[in-house]
Amino acid sequence: MRSICPLCNGLYDIDYNCTNCGATMVDEGPRVNLMDDYSPYLLDEITNRVDGVERDECIHIFRCPSCGIQESFSIERKGF
Repeated sequence: MRSICPLCNGLYDIDYNCTNCGATMVDEGPRVNLMDDYSPYLLDEITNRVDGVERDECIHIFRCPSCGIQESFSIERKGF
């Protein structure tokens, strides 16, 4: 069974509030997309080495549009 990130694949949205000002944060995408052009294609290697999480998690970066704070959140991948 293959597991995918529900946020990366548009299956649902998650709202997080900024810990600094309380505004709704914006999903900037998975951390691996911020590295280089080929990072998303090396998912198994990159996820564990860079994000420091197991294969069944995807780290997303969320940014606050009001104050600019960035936070990382671990999103559980789902099997399909």
